[in-house]
Amino acid sequence: MLEAGKRRVIFLHSWYTHPESRSKCRGFFLRNIFLKFFIGKTLDGMRMSEEYLESTEHLDYTCIQPAHLLHGPVTDQKFKLNDTESCVPDAAQAINRADVARYMLDVLEDETSFRKVRAIGVGEP
Repeated sequence: MLEAGKRRVIFLHSWYTHPESRSKCRGFFLRNIFLKFFIGKTLDGMRMSEEYLESTEHLDYTCIQPAHLLHGPVTDQKFKLNDTESCVPDAAQAINRADVARYMLDVLEDETSFRKVRAIGVGEP
C-alpha cells in the first residue's frame, strides 16, 4: 500500500471479535457453544488484526463487523452502528450481504469512518 501510494482500505470481519462482547450474544447455543468452540479462535485472529490496524499510522482503514450474513436482496433499512463494541445489541443478529456491500460503498470516501472498527446491524432484535 505504501509503495502504491494508497491509504484507504476496508476490511470485513464479524460481530464478537472483542471477547467481552461475546457475553451480549443472544441465544444459549450461539453464545456458549458456537462462539466458544467453533469460531472463537477465528474471531480472536480477527481481533488481533484489528489491534494491528489500530497501531498503524499509514492506513485509513474501516473494519466493518456485520452480524450473521444472509443471501437476501439489498434493502433501504437504516444502519445501526457501534464503534465501541463488536456487536450492536439493539439490532437483528443477521444482515443481508447486499446491505453490507451497500454500507461498504457508503463509507468508501466518508472520512468520519476512517480509522474505525465498526459493528453494523439493521432492524430490531
